[in-house]
Amino acid sequence: MRVTTLGTADAFGAAGRFHSAVVVRSGNVTALVDCGPCILPALYRSNIAAGDIDFILVTHLHGDHVGGVPMLLLDYQYLSCRKRPLTIVGSALCRAHLEALTELMYAEVAKKRRRFPVVFKTIRPGHPISIRGMRIRAYRMQHIDREPCLGYRIEHRGKILAITGDTTWCDSIPAMSHGADLLLAECTDFDQRTPVHTSYTLLREHQAELGAKRIVLTHVGADLLKNRAKVRHHIARDGERFDL
Repeated sequence: MRVTTLGTADAFGAAGRFHSAVVVRSGNVTALVDCGPCILPALYRSNIAAGDIDFILVTHLHGDHVGGVPMLLLDYQYLSCRKRPLTIVGSALCRAHLEALTELMYAEVAKKRRRFPVVFKTIRPGHPISIRGMRIRAYRMQHIDREPCLGYRIEHRGKILAITGDTTWCDSIPAMSHGADLLLAECTDFDQRTPVHTSYTLLREHQAELGAKRIVLTHVGADLLKNRAKVRHHIARDGERFDL
């Protein structure tokens, strides 16, 4: 399994980084976890073809995580001319939100005008699904109250990746990370405590509860980067690859 952190910034694009997007490749399956607004240049920089993506996992519906979906559909409609179905997996709100966003941004690739099928699948915590042999389990995170926010545990060919998405510390994180080869943990701030994000000091307080073999920080903000000399964990870079 190869994991590529296409975008590693918080919502403000700290230090000129791209917004959230992670490509997971294992065997002949390619998944995209979140699809920030800069998805197309991020894919180009990492030499990953947009058409290789089989399905998208959406953690939640904030713009820095899904704003690139209409951009990707635009590429599929006119540039890479996709014909095979694209599956988008997320909460029950995902379909209506993303269809409305696409209609607003690029009506020419809205539902009735697409040249390729888009299939939406709802995933719920406690009800794992399989797509092309990848086993995916969702976990409820603690980010915002008005919609479900999900973390994902992805298993394929004996390797396990856990991705928190946006969240403050919650009991789902130890469960999701147990035995994982890699945990991509959101870590927006160094010490600042907010009810919607995880700080590095908070993560360190709970480190003994994490069962992942390796922990890498992502969704990083200016506060964390300003204090990077005090951070003992690896901070992901845009376009960085991790082979599991």
